[in-house]
Amino acid sequence: MFIHIGAGSLIRDRSVLGFFDMDGKWDSVTTKDFLKRCDKAGLTLTAGDDLPRSFVLTDDGVVFTHISTSALKSRAEGE
Repeated sequence: MFIHIGAGSLIRDRSVLGFFDMDGKWDSVTTKDFLKRCDKAGLTLTAGDDLPRSFVLTDDGVVFTHISTSALKSRAEGE
C-alpha cells in the first residue's frame, strides 16, 4: 500500500518509520543535526514547493512535506 504525502508523491507504507511535526521537533539540536547529516548524505527529498509542516522518516531517508502529521497518520491507517 502507498501513502500520498503531497504534490503527487507517494511512499510505500512499509518503508515509513515515523511522521514528525516540524513545530517543536525542528528546534531540537539533535533533530537539526540528524536532518543536516541526512541532507549532506543526499538522503532528503521535499514533496512539493510549499513550506514543510512535517517530515517522514523512511528506511531510505527523510521526506519533507506540507501535509500535517495527523493527516499523514490518517492516510497511513487508511482512514
